[in-house]
Amino acid sequence: MSSPLYVQLDMHSFCQAVDLSPAFVIEIVEHGIVEPQGRTPEEWLFDDHAPGIARRAAKLHHDLELEWEGVALALELLEEVRGLRAENAMLRQRLGRFLNS
Repeated sequence: MSSPLYVQLDMHSFCQAVDLSPAFVIEIVEHGIVEPQGRTPEEWLFDDHAPGIARRAAKLHHDLELEWEGVALALELLEEVRGLRAENAMLRQRLGRFLNS
């Protein structure tokens, strides 16, 4: 049985993938918005979820003119809402099965 394949991008590839400058990416990392593996930007490896998060962060920062702390909080709250919606949908499905029994 093979293990799942995970994509990891180095700093250069990540910057190209998200169309952001290294300085911008460093700011995002410094504020804990994305968390690469490695100690320095030269060693950083980003997982396959990081590009989407970085793009959303850049959009929030640019479109809403939020400071990075606000971007981090907004992304955290959006993720919490997503989780609550998924849980709500699951509970509705269970309730529907219970009521239709």
